[in-house]
Amino acid sequence: NSGLLVSQALAAFADVCADAPDPKGLRPVELVYAYEAMADTTWAAVSRPVTGTLLSVARDAATSARAALEEATASSPATLSVIAAAAAFGSQESVVETAGLGHGPVDAGGAAFMLLLTCLLDTIDSVPDAGGGADNALELRQGHEDADEHAPYTAVARQMLTDLAEGGAPHSLGSEPLGMSTGEFEVMYLLEATSVQAGQLRRDLERIGDSVGVVGTPDALDVGLYQVHVHTDTPRAALPHVGRARQICIHHLHPTALVTSTDEPPSPWGPLVSDPTGHVVSFERLAARRAERKAKSVRMHPSQAAVARPAPAETPRIAARSRQAGVGVIACTRAPGLIEQLARSDAAVVLNPDREGIARAAADLGSSQVIVLPCDAACTEAAHDAARFLAARSAVSTVRAPAGTSRNAGAAREAARAGLQSGSQPERYAAEGIQLLVCDTDDEARVLAATVSLAGRSEGAELADLARRAWSAAAGLRTIALNGAQADADAVAHAVAAALRPSDELLTVITGRNAGRDVGALAASAAVGARGQMVGEDVEVAVHAGGQERPDVLIAIE
Repeated sequence: NSGLLVSQALAAFADVCADAPDPKGLRPVELVYAYEAMADTTWAAVSRPVTGTLLSVARDAATSARAALEEATASSPATLSVIAAAAAFGSQESVVETAGLGHGPVDAGGAAFMLLLTCLLDTIDSVPDAGGGADNALELRQGHEDADEHAPYTAVARQMLTDLAEGGAPHSLGSEPLGMSTGEFEVMYLLEATSVQAGQLRRDLERIGDSVGVVGTPDALDVGLYQVHVHTDTPRAALPHVGRARQICIHHLHPTALVTSTDEPPSPWGPLVSDPTGHVVSFERLAARRAERKAKSVRMHPSQAAVARPAPAETPRIAARSRQAGVGVIACTRAPGLIEQLARSDAAVVLNPDREGIARAAADLGSSQVIVLPCDAACTEAAHDAARFLAARSAVSTVRAPAGTSRNAGAAREAARAGLQSGSQPERYAAEGIQLLVCDTDDEARVLAATVSLAGRSEGAELADLARRAWSAAAGLRTIALNGAQADADAVAHAVAAALRPSDELLTVITGRNAGRDVGALAASAAVGARGQMVGEDVEVAVHAGGQERPDVLIAIE
């Protein structure tokens, strides 16, 4: 949600610049208008504003900028540097005052917005220092060892955030602060719609969740591209009924242990004792049974025991830009009815996937290595396109200052530089890309099986090991896709009875949008009838109302 608000603030800043008499050279009063516009738009973008977040930082920055303009005199006029400094310092004070009020010692959105305003101050102050003018002053210094010398205020602000994060108390899971989100799922997508449709969607989302954001700017035809964000317990209800939605990503906010061998949830079709011959198991129960069978079936030779590996050499300290440990998982699907089950398995779910949606989900995961589970051939192609796109975007480029450019700084900048030099050596940044590994899943059933197999993975798990685990789960399925007349309830029951073998243990039925209501019940009955003529345990049946457009019925047997 913070990224959505930052984008709205930047759009407001750009609008003020575009409306200025000289967009290439803002006056101090216009810069104040820009700060106020950023504060107003961010507050208006949230249905229930919460203090102590980016909203408070934007408001305090705008208030400080307005005060600096009003306090200016003829002997001490307001300049761009004075206004930018007032806004940056006001945002820094706001971050310190609101530390510990939300998730963790520092609100991430407020910290990011404060750094943006501080970077703007350093950029404005660097213009007079360049002998060749503003064009020569605007250079890319990110990644240089002497970057802190050219952006002293930003370096001090970054150190301030580090101190707050290290010295503050972590957020307590026991008592939730007022206004904290309580939804189980986070739903995000882009929506192309009219302003009226976007307004109605926002009101609908406010009824089913919190942390609601629907932000965008319509064009002359009243059609715009809106960023949508909500925390809710019913992610399918958050999907729009009008307009065109894309890049639909769903995340599970409250992790749950899917694979557990105790306290199995009851069957959704009643207790097991009521029907000793066959029953339907829930997704959580299915995950637990698979884990139990895998543990019983694995026989390890002593030569396969893990050998202690030498400890890796200690690497230099990397700044906070490095991505979190662990391998992320993206589960792609065109079945809205599966998004809850997939998200609860600790996977980022992309509904109706395309290249941009997969790339967005990979970036949101925060992992440097991500496994993608495509649901069909078109999704596989989109996943490979996303992998190439992320690889190209992660390429590091360095632009050095033009020859002869002056690098002298003012007194304030010299003081800040001296303060930095007296401390520890500056940290080096690590520009990390995102590696996508696309698995060989080709339908919803294999995506579901692979996702369940990866649930509960440890942070230290290797990418190759997880990929083999997902491949093994998907390859162990026999799937049958039925459409049209073949998807009638009686035809499905006949197909199930004919396909089951004595060694089969699991039957998964995913019904599509046009499937009959009794398909699942008849498929379960057919499985029980077929197994009744065989020797062995009862087959387990899982029925999911996927709601996909094609196929009408997808049968998976394991």
